[in-house]
Amino acid sequence: MDFSFYNQLLLIFACSVMAIAVLNKLRMPPILGYLAVGIILGPAVSDSIADYQTIALLAEIGVVFLLFSIGLEFSFAQLTAMRRMVLGLGGAQVLSVTAVIFLVGWLLQLPVSIALLAAAGMALSSTAIVSKELTEHNELRTEHGQTTIAILIFQDIAAVLFLTLIPALGNDSYQALGHAVLLALGKSIGLFVAMLLIGKFLLPKLFHEVATVRSQELFLLTVLVIALFAGWITHFLSLSMALGGFLAGMMLGESHYRHQIEHDIRPFRDVLLGLFFVSVGAMLNLHLFVQNWFIILIATASLLLVKSVLITLLAQLFGQKRETALTTGLYLSQSGEFCLALIALAGKQQLVDQETQSILLAVSILSMVTTPFLIRYSSLIIKWLFPQSPITPADTHEQEIAQLAHKLNQHTIICGYGRVGQSIGRFLKQQQLPYTALDDDPIRIKEASIAESHIYFGDCRRTELLKAIGVGKARLAIVCIDDPTQAITITKNIRSLRHDIPIIVRTRDDTYLDALKSAGATEVIPEVMESSLMIISHVLVMLDQPAIQVRKQIDQVRKDRYQLLHGYYQGEKSTLVDPKGKPRQILHAITLREDAACINLPVSELLQVSPTVEIQDIKRNDQSIADQLDTPIQQGDCILVSGLAEEIEQVETLLLSG
Repeated sequence: MDFSFYNQLLLIFACSVMAIAVLNKLRMPPILGYLAVGIILGPAVSDSIADYQTIALLAEIGVVFLLFSIGLEFSFAQLTAMRRMVLGLGGAQVLSVTAVIFLVGWLLQLPVSIALLAAAGMALSSTAIVSKELTEHNELRTEHGQTTIAILIFQDIAAVLFLTLIPALGNDSYQALGHAVLLALGKSIGLFVAMLLIGKFLLPKLFHEVATVRSQELFLLTVLVIALFAGWITHFLSLSMALGGFLAGMMLGESHYRHQIEHDIRPFRDVLLGLFFVSVGAMLNLHLFVQNWFIILIATASLLLVKSVLITLLAQLFGQKRETALTTGLYLSQSGEFCLALIALAGKQQLVDQETQSILLAVSILSMVTTPFLIRYSSLIIKWLFPQSPITPADTHEQEIAQLAHKLNQHTIICGYGRVGQSIGRFLKQQQLPYTALDDDPIRIKEASIAESHIYFGDCRRTELLKAIGVGKARLAIVCIDDPTQAITITKNIRSLRHDIPIIVRTRDDTYLDALKSAGATEVIPEVMESSLMIISHVLVMLDQPAIQVRKQIDQVRKDRYQLLHGYYQGEKSTLVDPKGKPRQILHAITLREDAACINLPVSELLQVSPTVEIQDIKRNDQSIADQLDTPIQQGDCILVSGLAEEIEQVETLLLSG
């Protein structure tokens, strides 16, 4: 059996793990780690990758999954509503950038075919990088995110046309050129109509039947088959596989299973997309870069400048605000993966010499490398260009928020207007108590602000916005953010602005209770714990326990910081870490053997065995002896402990073996 490809894949993943771990420590984009791995393992340095075709195929599947997940965010109705931006702004961007770069190439006396090739390739941006960055920064639903995606959609369609033009350019026949364009357009329109019909009539019934089986494996396999089959169809029609992935995702965009599909596809998407960036890095010729570094740097800087300026101007012509237009221009200023494919195909058709091909590849890759930095620091760039100008949707409305909220006094501030925040708001409104809410979900705020007043878009962590919504005059602040690290930051910022305001923080559980108290929270309400106490109180009352006694028991649990409720028994589907990667507290029962080291020790000494692991109870013949401090421990006693898994293992070892 040939393990060469396996060895290469293992090497790529191992190097990627190390590179991304280092970049995470440095708080740098992981894309740079993949690109660095590609450069190191590619022919430019170690030449450790031999099976490029298989790696490239897996990488392209990663791009298909990326476009599939993005398509889930855009239903047909949304795409129809965006047609002006997709066809109008997207078409104007591709045509204008192609024309300008072609003119520059013609003035530099490049052959017409090379100038047209470079212009067409450089007009396209990196769908993979930009889409990934938008997703990671939660900007897909922002104004500039929607504009960026609209342009990228048209670029993907244009890429199909450009790729079909390469063989026609090699034939030097205008008739062949026109035939190729019409054929590509006909295929794209036919495919779109077919996908639309399938998505409307076939897929809902299919997923309904799959869901009734209640098999996670079947559901996931169905999603994978649909995404890959859509990519195969477009490839069979000589179109972009990425376009097929997007159309398949869009078909399922209105499905009730959209969120589950996106969740299930994400691991495959991220891993295979990493291979794509590795393959991009492997294409960079460092020897040629050193020889022509000045030309490559000037060309890259010129490309970034020209594209960002043109896209900014066009976006403004289409009604976008200056800051949104400039953000879009910075996000799309690079060349993209379709340019790499275009140049490679042109090389096979002998339309461009080897040296020019390598320089164009170097410019494209270098512009892609700069993209994560441009996106990350776009706000600072805009602030530098326009010192007095707002740079985000929240900044844009900051003065407006302050003007609208300045009349409020002794009001309640709600940070996070999700399910819990909205429930609180309804009760405050019913009692005619003034409040204002802040949330960073633009769709939610758009919906809520139509029916309610004093609901604003913005990042609750920003002290400027907290001041704008009147934290200085507020009576109470409520933090309803799911992310505990964000909740801690918001609490600290509110407390830094007002030392006397009561702050109530809602959390999922009590894992971060001490951290939130230290940050300045007056009260921390763990949702899971409180819902459990609510159910417990109802249970006890229905079992004829005195209501006063039940209330005292519940209050005592709160006073003890929910110690009685700490941990839970692990099940088959339980995880030892929460979604943020922090270890969970668990319950574990330890039955003592006759040779256990703690036999004959008094209960009082056992209760002090660890400062981090709690002894919840000690059972003997189904009776608790935890309050009998002088009673010696015996064989067969069951000790119930709660804490982190690693700490419980250490305590169990101590109790059993000493």
